[in-house]
Amino acid sequence: MARTDVADTAAGAPIGNDANLWRDLLVGLVSSVLSVAYGLSFAALIFSGPLTPWLAYGIAATFIATATGAAIVAARSSIPFMIAGPDGSTAAVTAAMIAALVGPLTANGSDDLLAPALFVLALSAGLTGLLLCILGLAGAGGAIRFVPYPVIGGFLGATGWLMASGAVRVITGENISLEDAEVLVTVPNLWKLGAGAAVATALYLCLSRSRSPLVLPGILFAAIAAAHVAIALTGTTLAEAQSAGWMFAAPEPVPLRLPWVGVSLADLPWKALPKLSGDLLAVMFVTAVTMLLNTAGIEFVTRRQADLERELTTLGIANILSSALGGYVNSMSLSRTTINYAAGGRGRLCGLTVAAVAVLALVADPSFLAVVPKFALGGLLL
Repeated sequence: MARTDVADTAAGAPIGNDANLWRDLLVGLVSSVLSVAYGLSFAALIFSGPLTPWLAYGIAATFIATATGAAIVAARSSIPFMIAGPDGSTAAVTAAMIAALVGPLTANGSDDLLAPALFVLALSAGLTGLLLCILGLAGAGGAIRFVPYPVIGGFLGATGWLMASGAVRVITGENISLEDAEVLVTVPNLWKLGAGAAVATALYLCLSRSRSPLVLPGILFAAIAAAHVAIALTGTTLAEAQSAGWMFAAPEPVPLRLPWVGVSLADLPWKALPKLSGDLLAVMFVTAVTMLLNTAGIEFVTRRQADLERELTTLGIANILSSALGGYVNSMSLSRTTINYAAGGRGRLCGLTVAAVAVLALVADPSFLAVVPKFALGGLLL
């Protein structure tokens, strides 16, 4: 049985002395860098293809989700240093759901893709939050542990494929399909995929050998620097690199908007919801299972036992709030929480710092994305 620290897990746990506060603040800032990096990659994954022109809205929705998830979980979790936010598995199924929504709309010649996408993102978060709250209040936390391993294995395999195929779409702008096979093996796309694979390999090798929280941001910054050195050495301008698909176009700053404010009810994708019911259920199921797997992993690494019913209701509240504000689904993050713990974070200030940085990122000018090569975020997804 994992050890439970009553003082730490109590809702009213003491904050600690000044040294602990400074430590948790600094560790929280490091976790914030990781959350921003992951968030940008998830936004690029979900708002890819036809939604690329509205990537700035995807970034805003991501940081809304990060802020609400990190704040609510930090305030209520039975593990005080828990970090929450959009997760790879949940982002993958969310991206698949949005692709299933915008595909038919694009085929029908519709240009109004943003409002339906934001509405479905918020709807999936709200329904997921409602399900998690019901499970938590019903005391079903232990029952979730009995999901059969073959089901979990299939879920992991499917989301892994969605992440890999989504990474290819972010890097090249093309889907993995028989129809696009010839396009993917053209020389420019092979160079882009090679660069993304190099970033993924460097991340895999370094993260498997080091627990330093600086490894991931260090490799990403190195990839960005290498891209700009290559641009300078080849005499290519930034605009030419963007036109060739190596760099993101600079998104325009966008006003924060709720999915249902200023939008006619008739313009919302009501007719598409029956066809999306399977995708919505997948998001709900994957979020519940991801929460289980990640919490179990955090329990193992930190030798602390979580109160699953409390975690379910906490994550449910976070997702309902994210939905109300225009974000999408959150989950407990295994990677960011374990890195947070390894770096010495022990208090709730860690997660609250992540939430504060996410709020600041909401008002930042998203044009900074123009200096980020697509293969860097694609490599992170891989």
